[in-house]
Amino acid sequence: MTDQSVHTYNASASMLGYLYQVRVALLWALQQAKVGEFSVSLETLDDVTLEANGIPISVLQTKHSIVKKANLTDTSADLWKTLRVWLVGNASGEVPIDTSLFLITTASITDGTAAQALCAHAPERDIKIAGNRLRQAAANSSNDALKDVFAAFLALSQSDQEKLLNRVVVVPDEGNASEILTKIEQELHWMTLHHQKTALELLEGWWFKRVVHELVNDGCGISRTELEAQISDIQDSLKPDALPIDDAIEKLMVALDQLPEFSSRNFYRQVELVGAGKNRILNAINSYQRAFAQRSQWTRDELLFDTDISKYECTLKTEWLLKRDQICDELGDSPADEAMAKAGREVLKWAEDVVLPIRPNVATHWVCRGSLHMLADELKIGWHPNFEDRLSEILAVESGPVAGTA
Repeated sequence: MTDQSVHTYNASASMLGYLYQVRVALLWALQQAKVGEFSVSLETLDDVTLEANGIPISVLQTKHSIVKKANLTDTSADLWKTLRVWLVGNASGEVPIDTSLFLITTASITDGTAAQALCAHAPERDIKIAGNRLRQAAANSSNDALKDVFAAFLALSQSDQEKLLNRVVVVPDEGNASEILTKIEQELHWMTLHHQKTALELLEGWWFKRVVHELVNDGCGISRTELEAQISDIQDSLKPDALPIDDAIEKLMVALDQLPEFSSRNFYRQVELVGAGKNRILNAINSYQRAFAQRSQWTRDELLFDTDISKYECTLKTEWLLKRDQICDELGDSPADEAMAKAGREVLKWAEDVVLPIRPNVATHWVCRGSLHMLADELKIGWHPNFEDRLSEILAVESGPVAGTA
């Protein structure tokens, strides 16, 4: 035990393998979308399965290696473990006899190997050479971990071996888990002329969540229609008159028992000052949090700039001022405290209900509502008719007398 290290249990290679599998599935789904209808699933018949009308048309085994120079030889464990899966599927009938079998790997191949004879990029595939090389490897290898698959392969007639291998396609030198993104981006070159990086991040973010949902709920696959609909939505959200809304940000929620954590914030006090209830304070916090996070993300992604925000906030302040003046005009010259608080609640209600989109096709209400609370936090606007004086008094009381003064 003393010679062991926590690094012994490092699972980074396995994690990269799973991430690679998910990204390869997205790449192949985008490529298949050019051909016809399909649905894609993971961890069903194989690492990745593509079906059409409920019938598997292709199954993919993905092999990711962090060793850049990994090579797919005739006795390679990756090659034979893949064949093991396909031999089982072939024998059980779970994988139809006309289903294409793809081995997607980051490894390289060399001339004269079975993998080279089965390579997708070879000028001419040679099934007989591949069969001869694999029979020789199976007969002569001393690898006990693979003896069952060697035996299963050799148990087939030469004709059946070649029928199986005729369906096998090796795709070597595929980019690793990071590099595969370049190929995905190339498939999406038509998607948007601007914000290509953001479009890719949005699509991959959706894809990962969708894959997780399929795995957890044992779904029936992700269809071409669903994938193309998501791409269309992303395209629309990146047009000049729109902005993408992050699902995770939209779900940000603060619980009632967390209210005290925000009690020192100006926007909290602004709502409290007019006598609004706790649920409205909670709404203000949630709107503020979402708007702040979403606007920050838009800025980081260069979808929104300081000039855009300044223009939008100017519009909000102008509309707020008009509404406040309309309500305050009804108060008279010496309104009572309760009358001013009631007027403040009316202004707050306006801020909760008004829809002033930051872009014409951004209809999410909390962006506007939260932006108004952001301005209230900066004391650029307020709900109580005398919010500046009242908040100054509160702050003066809380700070107490300055040391050394009478």
